[in-house]
Amino acid sequence: MGSQVPVWIPIVVALLGLAGVILTQILSGRRETRRMAEEAAREERRWQREREARTHETRAEAYAQLMGVLEAFDGVLFQARAIVESERELDEHQITELREVRSEAQHALGPVVLHAPEAVRRLVSDATLPRMRLAMMLLEPGGDRTRLRPAWEAGQRGYRVMRARMRADLGFDAEPVDELYSAQPTVVSSSSESTSAPAETTSRPPSTR
Repeated sequence: MGSQVPVWIPIVVALLGLAGVILTQILSGRRETRRMAEEAAREERRWQREREARTHETRAEAYAQLMGVLEAFDGVLFQARAIVESERELDEHQITELREVRSEAQHALGPVVLHAPEAVRRLVSDATLPRMRLAMMLLEPGGDRTRLRPAWEAGQRGYRVMRARMRADLGFDAEPVDELYSAQPTVVSSSSESTSAPAETTSRPPSTR
C-alpha cells in the first residue's frame, strides 16, 4: 500500500502540463503579434521615407523647371523692354519669341501648383504675374513705357522671394525671406539700371554668408 500513488497527483500533473502548454501558446502568440506589429511599423516607416523622397524629387524637378523657364523669360523680357524703352518697335521674330516664352512659363506653373506646399504656391503668382503683365505691355503697340520698369522690378523681387522659399523647402541654403520682403524694389532690380543681362541678377545663387 505504501507504493500506491494517490489519484489526485496525476490529475494535478496533467493540469500543470496543460497550463504550461496554454501559457506557452499565449506567450508565443504575443511575441508573434509584437513581431508583426514591429515589422508593419518598419514597413510603414520605409514606405514613408520613399514617399518623402519621391515628393522631394518631384518638387525639385518642378521648381527647377519653373526657375529655368522664368530665367529664359527674363532674358527675352530684358531685351524687349530695352527696345521699347528706346522708342523702337519689336520685330516679328521678337514678338514670336516673347509669346513663346510666355506660353512656356504658363505651362511650367502646373507641376509647381500641384506639388508645392501652400507657402510656396502663394509666392508663385508674385513672381509670374508681373512678368505676364510686362509681356502684355510690351506686345501692346503704343503702350505706356513708364509702366515697364515697375513691372520688371516687381517680377525680379517676386522671383527672389519665391526662389528663397523653394530652396528652403528643399533643404538648401537660401536668402532670408524677411530681408527680401523689407528690401527696397531697386535693390532686387539693379539689372534694370545696367546693360547686363537679367540672368546675372536672377540666376546667381543666394549668398551663404
